[in-house]
Amino acid sequence: MQFMILFSRHPDKATTPAPTEIREAEFEKVRGFYTEGLVQQVWLRGDAGGACMIVEAHAIDDIAQKLGELPLVRAGFLQSPLIVPLKPYSGFAPHS
Repeated sequence: MQFMILFSRHPDKATTPAPTEIREAEFEKVRGFYTEGLVQQVWLRGDAGGACMIVEAHAIDDIAQKLGELPLVRAGFLQSPLIVPLKPYSGFAPHS
């Protein structure tokens, strides 16, 4: 099943840049999730600080646990992610 994940900057740290070592650890963790097949796509948000991911997993609990391990989340630079289950778009289905 696919999920859209929205990350937002924590308001208390919105203007504070994350230290280089935390950012580098974040990049490494996300690369690992991509290699494992969890992360399908990742984008930086154009509307606000943060990111968006498309992930594939069996359950929301698995995703929440793994994404809670992200260094920017653990350090409080990002809020806990919003996890949105996705369903197929029916507009492409053949007409009956």
